Amino acid sequence: MQTFSERMIGKSIRSVERSEPGFGISVLFSDGTGLTVYTEVSLRMSDKAGGSYIERVTTSTDERITLHLGGDDFVAISIDRERHDVVELFVYRDTDGTFIVEN
Repeated sequence: MQTFSERMIGKSIRSVERSEPGFGISVLFSDGTGLTVYTEVSLRMSDKAGGSYIERVTTSTDERITLHLGGDDFVAISIDRERHDVVELFVYRDTDGTFIVEN
Protein backbone atom coordinates (compact mmCIF):
# COMPACT_ATOMS: atom_id res chain seq x y z
CA MET A 1 0.00 0.00 0.00
CA GLN A 2 1.36 3.42 -0.95
CA THR A 3 1.69 6.19 1.60
CA PHE A 4 0.13 9.60 0.99
CA SER A 5 3.57 11.00 0.12
CA GLU A 6 4.24 8.23 -2.40
CA ARG A 7 0.89 8.86 -4.07
CA MET A 8 1.64 12.59 -4.43
CA ILE A 9 5.12 12.44 -6.02
CA GLY A 10 5.02 13.28 -9.73
CA LYS A 11 1.43 14.52 -9.80
CA SER A 12 0.70 17.59 -11.88
CA ILE A 13 -1.75 20.20 -10.57
CA ARG A 14 -4.49 20.93 -13.08
CA SER A 15 -6.38 23.49 -11.01
CA VAL A 16 -7.04 24.87 -7.55
CA GLU A 17 -10.65 25.71 -6.71
CA ARG A 18 -11.90 27.68 -3.74
CA SER A 19 -15.14 26.67 -2.04
CA GLU A 20 -17.40 28.88 0.02
CA PRO A 21 -15.59 30.51 2.97
CA GLY A 22 -15.01 27.93 5.67
CA PHE A 23 -15.38 24.95 3.32
CA GLY A 24 -11.78 24.66 2.13
CA ILE A 25 -10.16 24.39 -1.28
CA SER A 26 -9.81 21.58 -3.80
CA VAL A 27 -6.58 20.78 -5.61
CA LEU A 28 -7.34 18.81 -8.78
CA PHE A 29 -4.58 16.79 -10.44
CA SER A 30 -4.17 16.01 -14.14
CA ASP A 31 -4.72 12.27 -13.58
CA GLY A 32 -8.24 12.79 -12.20
CA THR A 33 -7.37 12.54 -8.51
CA GLY A 34 -8.01 15.34 -6.06
CA LEU A 35 -7.26 16.74 -2.64
CA THR A 36 -9.73 18.75 -0.54
CA VAL A 37 -8.29 20.80 2.30
CA TYR A 38 -10.52 22.07 5.12
CA THR A 39 -7.91 23.94 7.16
CA GLU A 40 -5.42 26.70 6.43
CA VAL A 41 -3.55 26.23 3.20
CA SER A 42 -0.77 28.28 1.61
CA LEU A 43 -0.14 28.07 -2.11
CA ARG A 44 2.63 29.46 -4.27
CA MET A 45 2.57 28.64 -7.98
CA SER A 46 4.55 30.51 -10.60
CA ASP A 47 3.79 30.62 -14.32
CA LYS A 48 6.93 28.65 -15.19
CA ALA A 49 6.41 25.55 -17.29
CA GLY A 50 6.88 22.35 -15.31
CA GLY A 51 6.44 24.11 -11.99
CA SER A 52 3.21 22.33 -11.16
CA TYR A 53 4.66 18.83 -10.60
CA ILE A 54 5.03 17.59 -7.04
CA GLU A 55 8.68 16.73 -6.50
CA ARG A 56 8.62 15.81 -2.81
CA VAL A 57 6.41 15.86 0.29
CA THR A 58 7.57 16.88 3.76
CA THR A 59 5.91 16.96 7.17
CA SER A 60 6.96 19.72 9.57
CA THR A 61 6.52 18.11 13.01
CA ASP A 62 2.76 18.10 13.61
CA GLU A 63 2.14 21.51 12.07
CA ARG A 64 1.93 21.06 8.30
CA ILE A 65 2.39 18.87 5.26
CA THR A 66 4.08 20.58 2.32
CA LEU A 67 3.81 19.47 -1.29
CA HIS A 68 6.95 20.87 -2.94
CA LEU A 69 6.59 21.78 -6.61
CA GLY A 70 9.31 22.87 -9.05
CA GLY A 71 11.40 25.86 -8.04
CA ASP A 72 10.14 27.61 -4.91
CA ASP A 73 6.48 26.70 -5.47
CA PHE A 74 4.51 24.74 -2.86
CA VAL A 75 1.17 23.81 -1.31
CA ALA A 76 1.36 23.84 2.51
CA ILE A 77 -1.52 22.24 4.44
CA SER A 78 -1.93 22.98 8.14
CA ILE A 79 -2.40 19.88 10.31
CA ASP A 80 -2.02 21.70 13.64
CA ARG A 81 -4.72 20.16 15.83
CA GLU A 82 -4.27 22.87 18.44
CA ARG A 83 -5.55 25.44 15.92
CA HIS A 84 -8.08 23.36 13.99
CA ASP A 85 -10.75 21.27 15.65
CA VAL A 86 -12.41 20.10 12.46
CA VAL A 87 -13.11 16.45 11.81
CA GLU A 88 -11.15 16.24 8.54
CA LEU A 89 -8.06 18.30 7.83
CA PHE A 90 -7.77 16.98 4.28
CA VAL A 91 -9.19 14.23 2.10
CA TYR A 92 -7.37 12.71 -0.89
CA ARG A 93 -9.42 10.87 -3.53
CA ASP A 94 -7.55 8.47 -5.82
CA THR A 95 -8.74 7.20 -9.20
CA ASP A 96 -9.31 3.69 -7.79
CA GLY A 97 -11.73 5.04 -5.18
CA THR A 98 -9.21 5.12 -2.35
CA PHE A 99 -9.75 7.85 0.25
CA ILE A 100 -6.97 9.02 2.55
CA VAL A 101 -8.22 11.20 5.39
CA GLU A 102 -5.89 13.05 7.75
CA ASN A 103 -7.78 13.80 10.94
